[in-house]
Amino acid sequence: MSEENKLAEVNATLDRFAKLIEENAQQLIKDKAEFNRQLAEDRKEAKIRQAEWDKRFANMCDQVGGQGNNIGEITEAITVGDNILDLLNKFEGVHVEHFYFNVRKKYPAKNAEGIAIRKHHEVDGLADGEEVVVVIEAKTVLTEGHVQRFFDKLTMFKVAYPDRADKNLYGAMTFIRIDDTAHKLAERYGLFLIKASPPDVELANNEGFKPTKIN
Repeated sequence: MSEENKLAEVNATLDRFAKLIEENAQQLIKDKAEFNRQLAEDRKEAKIRQAEWDKRFANMCDQVGGQGNNIGEITEAITVGDNILDLLNKFEGVHVEHFYFNVRKKYPAKNAEGIAIRKHHEVDGLADGEEVVVVIEAKTVLTEGHVQRFFDKLTMFKVAYPDRADKNLYGAMTFIRIDDTAHKLAERYGLFLIKASPPDVELANNEGFKPTKIN
């Protein structure tokens, strides 16, 4: 092959490479444009989905907020003072005269590092008498965890309220519904179980129940 033919072949090869590079470059440009278009659409769709989610979340919050208010009203209703006083006073050794709703107090304590702090102690209801005090916790649906936490809180009651330290302390839980495990645990702890049966309340303990004083 002559030098002239070799040069022509090399030039033809270079032309093919140049054309291929140009075609690939054009395709890359098209692909990039398509990618940007798709990305914009995805972002638009993502914004739409985000807006829809935000709307659903806002609606859910409104519903939960409203339900929370209803629960608060129910909780207050099932701790009606007079009805509970009458029920508690049927038990031997229990005589309470006054009912207080939503009692809160801070009391001195120490944290894990031994530093003096002020702890919060709050009860939904307090039935009080000369020698007896009954601390009342109200729940719409009473679970085993609620019972355990309430009993733990009871053990700190006389620390938070030293003015009642000499009284016989009992615990009571009011509810609309109760789990079987919660019922068994409350019975074991000797807690009053009081079910809301509007417009009244009724004892839900097993027959022969005797309340246990909390030390």
